[in-house]
Amino acid sequence: MPHKARRGRKEGDPIKIIAIANQKGGVGKTTTAVNLSACLARLGKRVLLVDLDPQANATDHLGQANPDKESESSYALIAEKSPDFSTILRPVGPNLQIAPGHIALAEMDIKLFNTINRETRLQRSLQELEPSLDYVIIDCAPNLGITTVNAFCAASHVLIAIQTNWFAYEALRRLMAIIQDVIDESNPELVVYALATIHRSNVNVNRDVLDQIRKDFDNLTLETTIPHTATLVEASADHKTILEYAHGSKAHRAYEDLAQEIISRVERPVEQRQAQA
Repeated sequence: MPHKARRGRKEGDPIKIIAIANQKGGVGKTTTAVNLSACLARLGKRVLLVDLDPQANATDHLGQANPDKESESSYALIAEKSPDFSTILRPVGPNLQIAPGHIALAEMDIKLFNTINRETRLQRSLQELEPSLDYVIIDCAPNLGITTVNAFCAASHVLIAIQTNWFAYEALRRLMAIIQDVIDESNPELVVYALATIHRSNVNVNRDVLDQIRKDFDNLTLETTIPHTATLVEASADHKTILEYAHGSKAHRAYEDLAQEIISRVERPVEQRQAQA
């Protein structure tokens, strides 16, 4: 599943925008968005988690109530020309804020049907926040609609969460086609990483799929893998990050490793990233 662009943004750009995506549900996308955000914040990075899923699972995972008004949610970052950030962004911990999701996100394709430059509205909103943030992590909806395209156009990086089974892997083809369209038409410096999730290293099929991911994505496959563990499900049900729920656990260590790897990859000087690509 090759893609053309492998360069990072221009050196000196202080904000890294990482869209976490997969149109298939149940692959660990939201779990990764929440726990990667928490681990980056724990490492001293100023992080905004943008919940673009109309189901607002990331919002719920962090124990936040869904906003009554769509203007107080991530919906406004795309639907409104001048969103009120003071009513949208909520602090949820040291260095960590969230733009909560809202069911109205499900209607965004209709809302913006005749809107000019509709795919870059999130990009323009996030540009206003750049001085105050180091990272924006976007939890994309499990579809390939206009909110997901907005995330890809705004992002410096896309992180594809891939469950290591063949059904999940085969579903990537349409997603990669959309990403390639965005690279070709709107965001030529977008970098795509692959992250193996819900991985069982003692299962032959899981190892085979991981080998295929590494073959197809080459050095854009992250070294970190996220293990199959009930601890992550339990943490979500308890509305806590894995740091809070099971500090020091295997899952916690995996997300700490992921945060460190993300920092290492996306904050290197652009010349080094181009040399590796």
